[in-house]
Amino acid sequence: MKHDKEALVASWKRRSCQDLKAAKVLISEDGMRETTLFHLQQSIEKALKAYLIWRVVNFPHTHDLEVLVDLAREQDADFDQLDSVTAMTDFAVAGRYPESDQWIDDCDPSEWMAIVQQACDFVWRKMEA
Repeated sequence: MKHDKEALVASWKRRSCQDLKAAKVLISEDGMRETTLFHLQQSIEKALKAYLIWRVVNFPHTHDLEVLVDLAREQDADFDQLDSVTAMTDFAVAGRYPESDQWIDDCDPSEWMAIVQQACDFVWRKMEA
């Protein structure tokens, strides 16, 4: 059973890294703001889910980063540092529809890239401890 958990955690981490890499490729492409933000949101969501699986914490099927950060914080108070990523929840679904164009145009993917990279690095370090 331990091997299955390790494989599952590794798979979530790999997918998180793939989303981050996709965002890094897309960030310089014209007209790809929404897709870049989507992949950034997905990256931290998957990183949090990897951590929760690693800690053997059940979590709901959700894209809500606040829920996932709260569950992680219950395991380790240091996850308070990730409160800023909870604002990215809307990028998972709402940001992919035209109705979001006005508010999403105010979002800078470069700023979010730095936040997500730091957040993912934080999560990976926690899993090494």
